[in-house]
Amino acid sequence: MGNRYKLLENIGEGGMARVYRGMDTKLNRPVAIKILYEQFANDPDFLRRFKQEAKAAAKLSHPAIVNIYDEGEEGDVHYIIMEYVDGYTLKDVILRDSRLKPEEAAQIAIQICDALAHAHSQNVIHRDIKPQNIILTCEGRVKVTDFGIARATADTTITYGRSLLGSVYYSSPEQARGNHTDQKSDIYSLGILLYEMLTGVVPFSGESPISIALKHLQEDIVPPGKLVPELPSALETVVLKAVRKERQLRYSSALELRDDLEDWLVKTGEKINYISNPHFKRSYSSELSRGQANDMDKEQEDEMKRRGRSFKRIFGYGAVLVAVFLIMLFGYKFLHSFLVVPEVAVPELTNLSLEEAEKELLSLGLGCNILREVYSDTVPVNHIVSQETPAQRSVRKGKIIDLVISLGPEYVVVPFLISRTELEARLILSDLGLNMTSSQEYSEDIAPGYVIRQDPGKDFRLTRGDVVHVIISEGKKPFSIRSFQGWLLDNAKEWLNIYGLVLRNLEEEYSGEFPAGQIISQFPAAGELVQAGDPVDLVVSKGREPGTYKSYTIDLYPQVARGQLIKIYVEDEEGRRVIFEGAYQGQVISARGIGSGQFVLMEFRNQEYHIIDIKRFP
Repeated sequence: MGNRYKLLENIGEGGMARVYRGMDTKLNRPVAIKILYEQFANDPDFLRRFKQEAKAAAKLSHPAIVNIYDEGEEGDVHYIIMEYVDGYTLKDVILRDSRLKPEEAAQIAIQICDALAHAHSQNVIHRDIKPQNIILTCEGRVKVTDFGIARATADTTITYGRSLLGSVYYSSPEQARGNHTDQKSDIYSLGILLYEMLTGVVPFSGESPISIALKHLQEDIVPPGKLVPELPSALETVVLKAVRKERQLRYSSALELRDDLEDWLVKTGEKINYISNPHFKRSYSSELSRGQANDMDKEQEDEMKRRGRSFKRIFGYGAVLVAVFLIMLFGYKFLHSFLVVPEVAVPELTNLSLEEAEKELLSLGLGCNILREVYSDTVPVNHIVSQETPAQRSVRKGKIIDLVISLGPEYVVVPFLISRTELEARLILSDLGLNMTSSQEYSEDIAPGYVIRQDPGKDFRLTRGDVVHVIISEGKKPFSIRSFQGWLLDNAKEWLNIYGLVLRNLEEEYSGEFPAGQIISQFPAAGELVQAGDPVDLVVSKGREPGTYKSYTIDLYPQVARGQLIKIYVEDEEGRRVIFEGAYQGQVISARGIGSGQFVLMEFRNQEYHIIDIKRFP
């Protein structure tokens, strides 16, 4: 990390980077250092988006948000320097305690709401709220980390397989579809997190990320009160509103969610403040159990022991009698069947046709029953897939042998996937039992992340497990952004609109170099590659800072007669500007100037103005 940042120890790994505890040797303070995995560091498109989001997140300043100090690279190593927080992740606490007390969960959620509200006010969406990204300090303060970074990884999670749009357990339905996300997506994820804090489990789980994503899209959440009956109903109502699948029915903002949590806490008599870290809570259940055991009356204990011995004797005698009875019963049945009913060996029926199997069994005095029918890629239609009674086992004549019959291969009709998002296409095919591979290419017509073509096409018949290949749009081909320095803001906005770029942040600064309204700087810098839909930040001049101008006056009397038409203009570092034009009435003319310059006096005669004097000022 150059000569400034020193790595001390590895403290964890995430979806896109290894995390180290380090030291900023220049400022002599501990820091957290995230070093991107190699596959991300070698992806120029990811790095471009990552730098944009890291720059936006670095502007956030809030007690409940982990600060981003720096971002840089050294050779092929790309890193982020962040605030180091000594504590535990919320995931650690949930795994240890199973679930939190409602009051504790609400206090933590309120602090997360504060962090989200600040970020949303700066147009930064987290997109990956999960307990692994929530740190609890020893004082019980909440620190939310990785703001905005999920947007940079959104296009690469499927490719690299580390996660599916962040952690799919907490993803909103619009994230599962691969659609646009906003502050209500963060509210949904926070609702899932609150659900887990209160119940100890996430509402949806499955064998794969795709199956979980489908549940977010299709299944209703089991109310937390059914898992924890003693859960306050008002708190359950808050959770269920936050996790509505319809965005318009969720909380409109993190502050609205915070208000409901705070109102509930106030009604319970809880003080709204930082809670003690649950990781340091002591449990006295074991001591209490020992104390109760010591208080037990000795006579009651002796009486229980005597009853226990009597029960054991009665149970033992009964067990012996039952065992004798069963031996006699089964012995009689076995002897009777052995002496009276002849036995035959069950033949091997697998892969025979149903007709052949029936004839074979009939010749041995056995019958058959079709237990069920199943699809099979290897056994022909109406042939035997398996038999419930194994071949060569001896059975009595007349026994019915259960058979499983083949329906032949199961065919799946390929759906129409064009104009679906890549994630939607993967979910649809997975639900049909089909696999998907993908490749990407630029498109002038199809938005990034959507299917351009598919092979095979719609209505083609495949068997389960077969592969459908789709071509995914990367959007319009990247191009170099031009320099806007010195442009007027309206002209820059028009250019951005023509090329499909989005003005994200607009700041104003005083400038002695650029007049008011002109652009001073931009991000991304001129020459960097961008695509339609990418955000652009601009800094616009507010003009010179007040106090840098000097005031000057010019007295024209008696050089100019009253009523004479004149024009006066100033020439200085800011250029030429007219300060007076019209009939002179004897007044003193005043103006502002910068540095050295001159007043130019002109008199109107012969139908035009003529210079009659030039007065310089220092």
